[in-house]
Amino acid sequence: MINNLPTELVLKVLSHSPIKTLHSLCLVCHQLNDIIQAHEASIYHNAATFHGYVPANAHYNEIYSSRSLVGIDGWKSFCKRRVLIAQGWLGRQPSTLRQHSRTASNSKVHRFKIDERRGFIVSTSSQGSLNVTDLATGDTLWALDKELNYVRRFAQCDYGEGFVVFDRDDASKEVWRLASEYNMSPLPAISLPDSRQLDAYARSCALYPASRVQFRPWLLLHIPLDTRAYRFVYPSLLVSGLHQAIIFDVPTGARVQRIDELQDAPHLRPYRFDNIAVHDVDLGAQHVLVCCAPSLKVFSRATGDCILQIGSHEILYSQHRFRLIPEDAQAVPHTHPHSELVECRTQQEIYTSLPRGRQFDQFVAVRVSPCGLHVALLLSCSRLIVVPYFERIIAGEAWEEDTLIDIELGCIRYESIDLAYEHDRIAVATAGGVFVVHLHLDERWPYVTVNRVARMTDPDDLQYVSCMQMTDTGLFVNCKPSPDPEHASRTFNTNLSDKFASNVQALRDRDRLVVAPPHEAIAAVSAIYDLNVVPV
Repeated sequence: MINNLPTELVLKVLSHSPIKTLHSLCLVCHQLNDIIQAHEASIYHNAATFHGYVPANAHYNEIYSSRSLVGIDGWKSFCKRRVLIAQGWLGRQPSTLRQHSRTASNSKVHRFKIDERRGFIVSTSSQGSLNVTDLATGDTLWALDKELNYVRRFAQCDYGEGFVVFDRDDASKEVWRLASEYNMSPLPAISLPDSRQLDAYARSCALYPASRVQFRPWLLLHIPLDTRAYRFVYPSLLVSGLHQAIIFDVPTGARVQRIDELQDAPHLRPYRFDNIAVHDVDLGAQHVLVCCAPSLKVFSRATGDCILQIGSHEILYSQHRFRLIPEDAQAVPHTHPHSELVECRTQQEIYTSLPRGRQFDQFVAVRVSPCGLHVALLLSCSRLIVVPYFERIIAGEAWEEDTLIDIELGCIRYESIDLAYEHDRIAVATAGGVFVVHLHLDERWPYVTVNRVARMTDPDDLQYVSCMQMTDTGLFVNCKPSPDPEHASRTFNTNLSDKFASNVQALRDRDRLVVAPPHEAIAAVSAIYDLNVVPV
C-alpha cells in the first residue's frame, strides 16, 4: 500500500511524526525502513523543525552547546539526543550531580549566571570577586579577584549575550562585555566606563593574559533610584526602585523608558514586614513585571500602563490545586535508578467554589517564560502560582480562577528561595527541596509533573542557597548535596508530612496571615553543583 503513495507525501507524513514513532516504523515495516534510511537526513531535519528543536533554516550547531552535542554526527542522532535530554529532565534517564569547581575562589558563590553555548559560568562571591569558570572543567578562565579589592562583597550580577552586569556599593551598575565581541557593534557614546573600571581591566589582563574568555568595561550606569531589584534580558536592563523603574538599552547605554506608579496608594494590610517592598522584577518583549510584597503588577512596555494585577492574599488561586504527597519507596513512578531527579507523587484537588477569607502572604519572585506567554510567581511559603497565557486574562478572554495553576511544593513552614523559568521548565528552590516543574498546558485539563533533586532535601543546607540557574542541559545551585540518597528521601518525606504551621496566624473573618519573611541567605557557604541531564 505504501508503494502506491507518492514519495513526497510519505516523506511529509514522516517529517511530522514523533521521533520515537520513526524508530518504531523502521522496526515493523521494511518499506518504511528503506524510505527512512534513504532520506534520513531530510526526514530528521524536518522532524527537528516540526518539534521546535531548531528554526526552519538553522543548524543545530548554531543553537546548542557543545555539552549537549557530544557525540552528535547528524540530524538523526541530534533528534534522539533531544528526546533523551527531555526524558532526563523527567528523571527517566541517567543524570549526574557534581561540584562545578574546587578552586578556593569559587567556594563561596553568591550569584551566578550560565552561558552554556559559550561554555562558562560568571559568578560573584561573598568575599568580593567576579569569577569566570569553564563550564566543563571548573577551571578559572578570568576574574576580578578579591585581591584587586574591586568587586563589592555579595554583589548582584546578571548576564546575557556576552554582557555581564554587576552593582557597586553606590548602586551604579557596571556593564562589561566579552573582549572577543567588543568591536562587533559601535561603542556607546554615553555612560562610558570610568578610570576605576579601566584600571581593574588592565590589572585583570596582567593576571589572565591568554584566556579564551576576557571581559572589557563597556558602561557605567548611574542609577537615579534607590535600587531594589534589577534584571537584564538582552538587550534591556530593567532597574526598579520603590516607585519607579527604568529600562536601559545595554548595547548603547541609552535610557529608553521610565515606568511610574509601581505601588498602589498606601493601605492597611496585616503584614509584619514592608508593605511596599519590591522583591523581584522581570521583563519580556512586551511587558514589565514588578513583584511587590502585596501584588504582582504587569505593565505594558508600549504604554507604561499597569494592565494586570494579581494579589498575594488568596487562599486558593484556582479551582485546581496540585500538592506533593509522601513518596512510597516501592512505587516511585517512572524514575531511572541512576537519575539525580526523582519524580514526586502529586495529588490534584478540585474545588467547585473558592473558599471565603484571605491568606495574606507575599510574592518573593517572578519569571516570565522565554516565549513571553506564561508567568510563574513564587509565594513565600513553598507555593508556586503559574499564569498560563496571561494575555488572555488581560484581554478579558479568561478568568483568573479558571486559568491559574496553584502548586504546593511541600510544607508551608519552609520558605521559598529562588525561581527560574527556562526551556518550558520551572525550577524552584525552597528550604525543603529543589524542584523542576513541567507544565502540560495543551491538554483539556492542564496538569503538572514535578521532579525533585534527590539529594538536596536538608533544610540546614538549603537555607543557605543564594542562587539557582537552569539551562538546556543542567540545573545549577549552590547547595551541597547529601551523600546518601536514601537518607535524603526519608528527610524529604518527613519534611513533607510536617504539619507545623506556626507561621500562619488566624485573623478575623476567616482571614489568616503568613508571617514567614522572604528568604535572605546569611552567607554563601557552598560551591556551585551541576546536575547534568545529558546522557553519558
